[in-house]
Amino acid sequence: MKKVYDNCCGIDVHKKFMVACFIHGKEQEVRELGAITRELLELAKQRRMVAMESTASYWKPLYNILESSGLNAMVVNARHMKAVPGKKRM
Repeated sequence: MKKVYDNCCGIDVHKKFMVACFIHGKEQEVRELGAITRELLELAKQRRMVAMESTASYWKPLYNILESSGLNAMVVNARHMKAVPGKKRM
């Protein structure tokens, strides 16, 4: 599979928390983040491409903060992400 982004973040958004996987080159870091505005703004300072999946409308505040910070953010369907080849980490 062709590498598109070298510095990116994948986020699984829940009601009260998020699980984020940060990738920089070959290094990966998985963190659990809160869903309060202060923590969302801290995430926006990372300056990364962000893809997030959410089963409800919990992604909207995060998307608004990331978009207003000038980041390239996208909301993806979990079913489509499972079809992408390659190793997924928890």
